Amino acid sequence: MKKWIIKQPDKAAAEKLAREAGISVFAAKLLVNRGIFTRDEAEEFFNAEELTPPEELTDMEKAAEVISRAIENNDKITVYGDYDCDGITATVILYGYLEAIGANADWYIPGRDEGYGLNKNAIDKLAADGTKLIITVDNGISAIDEAEYIKEKGMTLVITDHHQVPEELPDAAAVVDPHRSDDYSSCKELAGCGVALKLVMALEGDCESVMEQWGDLAAVGTVGDIVPLTGENRILVRRGLESLPFTENRGLHALLRQCGIQEEDTVSAVSLAFSVCPRINAAGRFAHPKEAAELLLSENETMIPVMAERLTMLNAERQQEEKKILEEIRLMAESDPLLLKRRVIIVRGKCWSHGVIGIIASRLLNKFGKPVIVITDEGEVSRGSARSVEGFSLFRMLTALSEHLVKFGGHTKAAGFSVLTENAEEFAEAVWKYAEKNNPEMPADVYTAEMAVTAEELSLPDIESLQYFEPFGEANPNPVLMLPDCTVKSVRPLKDGKYLSFTVDFQHREFKVLDFSSTYKDFGYKAGDKAELLVTAFVNEYGGEKSVNLRLTDIRPSGFSQDRYFAAKNAYERLCLKEPIPASLAKRVIPDRAVQMTVYDIVKLNQSISSAAGTALEKGINYCMFRVVLDLFQSVGILKINEFDGTVLLLPVRGKADIENSPYLTELKQRLA
Repeated sequence: MKKWIIKQPDKAAAEKLAREAGISVFAAKLLVNRGIFTRDEAEEFFNAEELTPPEELTDMEKAAEVISRAIENNDKITVYGDYDCDGITATVILYGYLEAIGANADWYIPGRDEGYGLNKNAIDKLAADGTKLIITVDNGISAIDEAEYIKEKGMTLVITDHHQVPEELPDAAAVVDPHRSDDYSSCKELAGCGVALKLVMALEGDCESVMEQWGDLAAVGTVGDIVPLTGENRILVRRGLESLPFTENRGLHALLRQCGIQEEDTVSAVSLAFSVCPRINAAGRFAHPKEAAELLLSENETMIPVMAERLTMLNAERQQEEKKILEEIRLMAESDPLLLKRRVIIVRGKCWSHGVIGIIASRLLNKFGKPVIVITDEGEVSRGSARSVEGFSLFRMLTALSEHLVKFGGHTKAAGFSVLTENAEEFAEAVWKYAEKNNPEMPADVYTAEMAVTAEELSLPDIESLQYFEPFGEANPNPVLMLPDCTVKSVRPLKDGKYLSFTVDFQHREFKVLDFSSTYKDFGYKAGDKAELLVTAFVNEYGGEKSVNLRLTDIRPSGFSQDRYFAAKNAYERLCLKEPIPASLAKRVIPDRAVQMTVYDIVKLNQSISSAAGTALEKGINYCMFRVVLDLFQSVGILKINEFDGTVLLLPVRGKADIENSPYLTELKQRLA
């Protein structure tokens, strides 16, 4: 369960903006939440079309001059990319342009086994092949040693990147990175493909023709890199999406068809993120990124469909690998009761694909709401990927524990590292000690809702107006809305129970809610239950009639006290880790017979731990005591807890269990005496 943060938009500011801009108060509240308070700012948000001139980026003109001179001299130019969706599309944009104008050009993307960015083996190969100018896209800003090596080899280097800039810049003929301290452009959040697009604009001297030719690929790469979809990126992606269904790039056209996207379809950033981008990324994860680049550069009408299908197959392989790893982790959680109760979840396996461990870490973070480290043993050296919640810095933690590591890098909430396999267990222990010392109460992961709404605000015109806020993505999310005091009316399975839909009565109006995160069996709510919801809203059209439907983000019992819940959850996990808990709570942990019977009755009707815990809280039983009762029942064979799925299974009764004299309860009473 995650913590809910419900924004409270400035009502007066929203009403003022609604009057000035001639929009609904609902739309104005969303704009105010995005820092937009005036009519001019609203018009800029909704209608901006003009992109920033490329020459505003520091060193862009210098880069264009160096490249133009190389083109005139017929020097061999190699575009050096990266193996993710952003790096692949950036490579295709720049190389595709250079090839189209007749430059002596080539491209190179390292495989994951080579590692990220420039490397000396690749530089040697490019030098041997006659390259005179290397242009990096989506990498290079930290390549201090490699830049010097390129210079020693007699080649010229131009860097285009978008990652954070180190104190020292590489020695290159031009370094274009909007994060440079002396870059005063409004392009700070561009992805690598966005910077590459700007470079092509600078070379061509015509932004519009370049946008028309390459904007669709830039939109794909920008969405794939999860950069903020605000300002320059919002314009770039919106315009790219408009042209995407009619793309002239044959490989991209085939890939869209593989995803079921037809010319008449409206393509959203969200659909790109869940269909096209994973297929492009799959090449770098399970084969070689050049397969995706070759598709996007191909003109071979016979091979293009085969190549596109190949990326779909690689993506399916990625999905199967994720499923396999998650099943292994589920079994680990079953055999190790503490695995999911520690402040930082650390899972480790043999030869897990390092191309997906970051995805696995993200999935576990989203599922359990706490920092996650996934490690794969690959011989003498193991690789790790980590994801975290707001308030627990992975980079700070890895810096503090760097003596255990071979190397590491990353940011506050996402990081990667390598560690000697023989030191991996020692590193895990160090992580847990660090977390206990620095975060005795780990910050909870959160869902942030734009506002609590009324049924009146879920009107068809208001929800239809959400289309004008697109494209949705990082920093411009699809609005999550909070519905208080709902009554569940009915629940029905979808896809043989894999998903479900349910209807709720909300302020005397009935709404249909789709839930793709729960199975029908494990949902935990039934007709008559009172609940509050976090949802996204959309317009559904069926039989010529339009209606507002909702998609579930999260659900909890009405009147749920999240502060009490998280305090008790923290105490329970400390109890499991044999750590002291607050004395005030210790007095309310040992369950008497009445509490035991109440909990048993609750789980008989509700096998979902989170929703059953909410029901228990309504009856005055805190989460810590509730979980103690479940553990007690499991210890005497009354039920089985599935921590990974968050469910309980009542077991067949075989005689009367001696609960009061159970070793578990005896030991607990001694500890808390």
